[in-house]
Amino acid sequence: KMVRQSRAVLLACVGAAAAAAGGLVGSRPGAVVGAVVPAAAPTATARSVSWWWATSMDDCSNSSAPCPEVDALVNFTKAHPTIVHTVIMRCGIVTCCRLNCGDCPESPWNASCDTTRYNCSNNNGVGGTVVGELSPACKLAIPAMTQLGVRVELWLGEDDSITSARYLFSHPSETAAALLSVAAANPDIKGFNIDLETSKGTAEDADAFATFLSSVTDALAEAPGGPLRFSADVACRDEASIDANPLATNCSKLGRAGRIMNMATYNAGGLREWLATFGDALTAPLDSLGMGLGCWIDSRTNGTWSITPQSAVDRVCAIMNASIQEIDMFDLAPQKNFPESFWIPELEKFAQGGGCPFTPPPPIVCPLPSAAWRPGGGPDGCCESSANRGPSLPGCNKTCAEAECAAANMTWKVENWTVHPYTCCHPPTLHALA
Repeated sequence: KMVRQSRAVLLACVGAAAAAAGGLVGSRPGAVVGAVVPAAAPTATARSVSWWWATSMDDCSNSSAPCPEVDALVNFTKAHPTIVHTVIMRCGIVTCCRLNCGDCPESPWNASCDTTRYNCSNNNGVGGTVVGELSPACKLAIPAMTQLGVRVELWLGEDDSITSARYLFSHPSETAAALLSVAAANPDIKGFNIDLETSKGTAEDADAFATFLSSVTDALAEAPGGPLRFSADVACRDEASIDANPLATNCSKLGRAGRIMNMATYNAGGLREWLATFGDALTAPLDSLGMGLGCWIDSRTNGTWSITPQSAVDRVCAIMNASIQEIDMFDLAPQKNFPESFWIPELEKFAQGGGCPFTPPPPIVCPLPSAAWRPGGGPDGCCESSANRGPSLPGCNKTCAEAECAAANMTWKVENWTVHPYTCCHPPTLHALA
């Protein structure tokens, strides 16, 4: 654990020094992550900012009425053209029409979505097929964005079903053909983003995912109307966490297969926790990695470090110094004040190229065994662990984890263990270090 945390801090430090010297931390497929590349700082055109746009499925259904979400998107893009390069839209074309979640017209949202979202209505309940049609909002937004010079890609919906994922993996040619058909009918669409969020995958599924990602990427690169980008949403984790939930967490493997966008860095309890998670992603080739940042406000993020101006400053700085070329923001909803204004100058600095001065805080020291605990689970200064520690470590129940916490002279945090990982924290005075 300390090795992984030190890697994140070391990369941030080396990146700042390298940026000042004219070179930046970088990596190519097969390169040693953390090596200083003797190259000039990236130009503004080498970096890009992508935004997910999770519009309502029923917006603009009345063509004679105003379309506030589309208007807000267009106005934000006009006001900030240097930080809107790609918009990844939720438009109603999905790989799993989740039951009762409003993904498709035939399955409108209701309160049971939380329990039924693992089931799909398409493909006889299996999922894994590309279904749906463009929403009225997207039919207006896509040409408007294209006219402004912004790339448009389709987000193929959150897919929480393991049966859907496995069907996709066994049908890469059919998936590619379906996406090519969508693009042929809508030439302004320049790519697709797949979002497989099931937690039930195995190591074999992770291998199949990498093969699928590579196959579909290659097929879409040969699209008759010009290359289409294909990307996958992932949650990069360290080795122990990969073992426990391997499907979309092994970013070294998936990043060598195709384009990946890291959701694990959306939010954190503080900078030290975020740096540790950020370091997990740096095992991927940097030229295939987009780093996700969350800018929404809800009951989970309100009042937390993640929505403070300093969190934006520090995170964007660390990303710049690591030579990552794409930031992926979730989500763009100007009518809800997402993003808040403090994000704008930081993203503009990123788009302009170069690095920044950055002094990382000391890393969080977690209980032993180090392979089982990682920063997270609350305010900065906390660590979390799971009962399932993968094949390399024996399982650990609540009594076991609580004893590990006590042995580290840390405080046990009471949570609902059916939802939260085991959580262990340093005294609150240490949280101020973030």
